[in-house]
Amino acid sequence: MSSEWYFRNWAELFFFILLIVGFLISLAAPSAVISYIVIFVAGMMAGRLIYEKKKKFQFPYYLIVVGFFIGFLIGARYGNKKVILTLFVLGTLISYFVHEKGIVKDIRF
Repeated sequence: MSSEWYFRNWAELFFFILLIVGFLISLAAPSAVISYIVIFVAGMMAGRLIYEKKKKFQFPYYLIVVGFFIGFLIGARYGNKKVILTLFVLGTLISYFVHEKGIVKDIRF
């Protein structure tokens, strides 16, 4: 019974988990510069995830990424929210296009 619930609601579960993780990470950032670096790197990881899942159904992955971002925004004490949004989107776009152009390749075992 619980495994059936998991398979139906896995995206919402990871959304909630990453919402909390994003909140805790942003609370741990001691300055605006650290927050900006963390959110840019998180955006780059989100861009890679979106690139990897581009041929499959993407909405659950978008939901999970948005969960992290919302959690980070809620907990961000330092820094401008618009700058955080801009850096996240910029990191996502840069990472997506770098992977798409083949500049960065994934090494799979």
